[in-house]
Amino acid sequence: MNLYAQGLSLTWLVFGWLGLFGMLIWALKSAPWYKVRNDKAAQNIWLFISVVVFFVWQLGASLGDGVTFHFLLMTLMTLMFGVQFAFLGMLLALLGVTYFSALGWMAFGVNALLMGVLPIVITQLMLRFSEQFLEQNFFVYVFFNAFLAAGIGVVATLSLGGLIMGLNEVHSFAYLAQHFFPFIPLMATPEGFVNGMLIAAIIMMKPHWLSTFSDQSHLQGK
Repeated sequence: MNLYAQGLSLTWLVFGWLGLFGMLIWALKSAPWYKVRNDKAAQNIWLFISVVVFFVWQLGASLGDGVTFHFLLMTLMTLMFGVQFAFLGMLLALLGVTYFSALGWMAFGVNALLMGVLPIVITQLMLRFSEQFLEQNFFVYVFFNAFLAAGIGVVATLSLGGLIMGLNEVHSFAYLAQHFFPFIPLMATPEGFVNGMLIAAIIMMKPHWLSTFSDQSHLQGK
């Protein structure tokens, strides 16, 4: 979903930018640059997926009055590139979306935290949980780390987005309860299905594209 700058209070806008700058500094300092510095193929794949996310976000379905739905694909990016590069790819996509829309640059920080950081963090936490407590195999990776994580991520993003709109009086909570919140569960399955199917396809054809996947751990002997 997309939040528009004119509908948000200064407090939310400042909070968004502070959170974005903090995350950006951490990502730039901690990203494993050595893995991609001389790997043109990896760089091209990252750029390609970032552009795909941009186009997907541009094609969101609008319910009017600034209420929009679109796939996030942050679980896909996180499992492919890791947290830092997924975050940076999301920023690239959001730069394009903001430039070609009326969102307003002041809302860039809030939108980055909402549509990027939140689902990325959820995916990473679920990945770590599965590595710690679940058997490592193809089905756990696809259904738990991809399908379920993506579904939970989009529900969390849309729920928080609706709360922000209500608190900022973009729409009344009564309006959101009728025209927004009922649609949130309907987005969980498609988001999970798309991410899960894409991850499964990548495992079948290009498993080395997934930085969080290991043939030895998830396939061999399973």
